[in-house]
Amino acid sequence: MSKKFTKSDMEQIISLQQESLQALQKALGNLRHQNERLERSNQKLRKRIAEYE
Repeated sequence: MSKKFTKSDMEQIISLQQESLQALQKALGNLRHQNERLERSNQKLRKRIAEYE
């Protein structure tokens, strides 16, 4: 038997999903930023290594 959701139930579910989506977007933004920093560090290391070759 399926459960019937009230409007209030649906609003609460949607609110929780929006919070989860915002948290995921923030985490993704942090990962992108970290990835950019790692890429810059790798470029610097490649240049330093090339100087010694």
